Amino acid sequence: MKKLVQAFVSLIIATSTFGGVTNVAAKENTPAYKVEYQDADSMKSVFKKELHKKYANVEFKKKTKNVSVYESKNYKVKVKDLDIDTIGKQTISIEGENKQTSEKHSAEVKVKVQDTTAPEITCEDVLTVEQNEVFDINSYVSLNEEGTIQLTDNINTADVGTFTTTIKAKDTAGNVSEKNITVHVEKSFYQRIADAALAQIGVYQDCTMLVTNSLAAVGIHFHGAPTAYLSLGTLTNDPVPGDICVYQGHVALYVGNGQAVHGGWLGNQTVLTSVACGQPFIGYVPCSN
Repeated sequence: MKKLVQAFVSLIIATSTFGGVTNVAAKENTPAYKVEYQDADSMKSVFKKELHKKYANVEFKKKTKNVSVYESKNYKVKVKDLDIDTIGKQTISIEGENKQTSEKHSAEVKVKVQDTTAPEITCEDVLTVEQNEVFDINSYVSLNEEGTIQLTDNINTADVGTFTTTIKAKDTAGNVSEKNITVHVEKSFYQRIADAALAQIGVYQDCTMLVTNSLAAVGIHFHGAPTAYLSLGTLTNDPVPGDICVYQGHVALYVGNGQAVHGGWLGNQTVLTSVACGQPFIGYVPCSN
């Protein structure tokens, strides 16, 4: 009989009922429920276990000061002292109410707020960069939270070609996500103009058509008298392959090492020869990219 009384007293200590409210205090050494960082609805699994399975259907509605409110058509839950935006262990109070019968159940429980969600990577599946361009993946990627980004295989833009690599993103909680991308390394804007000029060697055409056809390779559609090509850019004393060489009465395409591709040469033939020619030189014009 004495043992029965002791057991009954212990039960009263653990669970007490007053005013139609059942209260359960948090027990020592009870494992904390795991809930997701910044996901208020992850608390529903706690309601199901501590209150009743019917409370699992409530949805988060609002938070006023230190009280979060969840509701469904027939049930309401108030959560006190939950900070879903702070990672770590917390002791909170929950009170569930049947809105039809006014019956209430409350409990004090321990929860552990943890971040287990990997960061979301936003990046195009295919990237295009120019040869010898400084390639910084951070310029192409964004995350939905604070974290670090790296590539499993670095891209060497000295080489023209198509390469595949993987973006690895890691957030402050250590969660990792990955995304596979393709990187096209193509020749520079100006080098493509120069290559288009070199490809025309031997073609019979005048000097302006050589330059017009070369510029078309990068989407520039322009044709005019030789000096009209001055309008496409600003004169420079530091030419690169792909710049236009403008003369009085003549125009050519610079391809490097003091050489240019000229149209209208020796009976309208396209040839590779020195920049210097019989026509007075005006200057080099880089086209705007």
